[in-house]
Amino acid sequence: MHVLERFDAPTSVPESLLLPKHLGTLGRVIFAFVNVVVTVAALFALYFLWWVDEEPPGWWFNLIFTAMIGGIPVVLWALLIGTGEEAKFDRAMQSRWDESRHYARAERGSVLARDIRLTENGSVSSFDLTVTLGDGSTLRGRGCPRTAPNKSLLQSQVPGVGAEVRVWRIVEAGVDPSATPVIIQATDPSVVARQP
Repeated sequence: MHVLERFDAPTSVPESLLLPKHLGTLGRVIFAFVNVVVTVAALFALYFLWWVDEEPPGWWFNLIFTAMIGGIPVVLWALLIGTGEEAKFDRAMQSRWDESRHYARAERGSVLARDIRLTENGSVSSFDLTVTLGDGSTLRGRGCPRTAPNKSLLQSQVPGVGAEVRVWRIVEAGVDPSATPVIIQATDPSVVARQP
């Protein structure tokens, strides 16, 4: 999902899918190291809970704290594995787009529905747009704000129902369109276009 200030007359195929950034190699190594430390600490805590504590209130007490302590490293490892899989998928989609974007064609459409998720301070964290095309087909795309750290995306900047969109789809013989990346471009409704 790309939110533009305006649709320019000369249209060219976007080079990037503008996917969210993921942890780099150094970040993943640091995260894995922290996970190892947390896992070892959790194992020590469980050892003391079950074998060193002299008079526990009951087996149910140990069982509750085993689930709580053991759940921490499990969640951290699941996060690390999940982010790795997501990054791998995004790289594959970008690679597919790079290989086939010269087959991409633009189609006009309009926003059929939108769903906005907000942060604690009320700014937009992500949004989904459902768009309908001229042939009656519908697509759904997710957009994440790509703004400066000190500037947030407001709800009024998210395209509304009925807004015009441009959809870039790969039209290649023998290729399943549902297996290829799609770019949905929409304009920021808060930008006032100057008349020539």
